[in-house]
Amino acid sequence: RYPAFDGSTMEKWNPELILLSSEPYPFKEKHLMELRTICPHAKLKLVDGELFSWYGSRLINSGNYLKNLQAELL
Repeated sequence: RYPAFDGSTMEKWNPELILLSSEPYPFKEKHLMELRTICPHAKLKLVDGELFSWYGSRLINSGNYLKNLQAELL
Protein backbone atom coordinates (compact mmCIF):
# COMPACT_ATOMS: atom_id res chain seq x y z
CA ARG A 1 0.00 0.00 0.00
CA TYR A 2 1.00 3.57 -0.63
CA PRO A 3 1.08 5.98 2.29
CA ALA A 4 -1.92 8.24 2.78
CA PHE A 5 -1.97 11.50 4.70
CA ASP A 6 -4.87 13.62 5.81
CA GLY A 7 -4.94 17.40 5.85
CA SER A 8 -4.28 17.72 9.58
CA THR A 9 -1.12 15.62 9.29
CA MET A 10 0.12 17.73 6.40
CA GLU A 11 -0.61 20.92 8.33
CA LYS A 12 1.28 19.61 11.37
CA TRP A 13 4.31 18.66 9.28
CA ASN A 14 4.25 22.07 7.57
CA PRO A 15 6.40 20.96 4.59
CA GLU A 16 8.45 23.45 2.60
CA LEU A 17 8.24 21.42 -0.62
CA ILE A 18 5.69 18.91 -1.91
CA LEU A 19 6.36 16.95 -5.10
CA LEU A 20 3.37 15.24 -6.69
CA SER A 21 4.28 12.53 -9.15
CA SER A 22 2.32 11.61 -12.26
CA GLU A 23 3.14 7.93 -11.61
CA PRO A 24 1.91 5.64 -10.15
CA TYR A 25 -0.94 7.94 -9.07
CA PRO A 26 -1.76 10.65 -11.61
CA PHE A 27 -1.73 13.79 -9.48
CA LYS A 28 -3.19 16.78 -11.34
CA GLU A 29 -3.65 20.52 -10.95
CA LYS A 30 -6.76 19.93 -8.79
CA HIS A 31 -4.53 18.22 -6.20
CA LEU A 32 -2.20 21.22 -6.18
CA MET A 33 -5.15 23.51 -5.51
CA GLU A 34 -6.30 21.32 -2.62
CA LEU A 35 -2.83 21.21 -1.08
CA ARG A 36 -2.44 24.98 -1.41
CA THR A 37 -5.29 25.39 1.07
CA ILE A 38 -3.77 22.88 3.49
CA CYS A 39 -0.11 23.96 3.17
CA PRO A 40 -0.21 27.54 1.89
CA HIS A 41 3.52 28.16 2.46
CA ALA A 42 4.76 25.02 0.71
CA LYS A 43 6.25 25.08 -2.76
CA LEU A 44 4.21 22.61 -4.84
CA LYS A 45 5.30 20.93 -8.04
CA LEU A 46 3.90 18.26 -10.34
CA VAL A 47 6.73 15.98 -11.46
CA ASP A 48 7.05 13.45 -14.26
CA GLY A 49 6.64 10.11 -12.52
CA GLU A 50 8.29 8.11 -15.28
CA LEU A 51 11.50 10.12 -15.09
CA PHE A 52 11.28 10.68 -11.36
CA SER A 53 10.63 7.24 -9.96
CA TRP A 54 10.91 4.51 -12.60
CA TYR A 55 14.03 2.60 -13.52
CA GLY A 56 15.35 1.03 -16.69
CA SER A 57 15.57 2.83 -20.02
CA ARG A 58 13.86 5.93 -18.57
CA LEU A 59 17.00 6.61 -16.51
CA ILE A 60 18.69 7.94 -19.64
CA ASN A 61 16.59 11.11 -19.38
CA SER A 62 16.26 11.26 -15.60
CA GLY A 63 19.60 12.94 -14.91
CA ASN A 64 18.79 16.02 -16.97
CA TYR A 65 15.24 16.09 -15.70
CA LEU A 66 16.30 16.02 -12.05
CA LYS A 67 19.04 18.60 -12.68
CA ASN A 68 16.51 20.97 -14.30
CA LEU A 69 13.99 20.30 -11.54
CA GLN A 70 16.56 21.16 -8.90
CA ALA A 71 17.42 24.42 -10.67
CA GLU A 72 13.74 25.29 -10.97
CA LEU A 73 13.07 24.65 -7.27
CA LEU A 74 16.01 26.68 -5.97
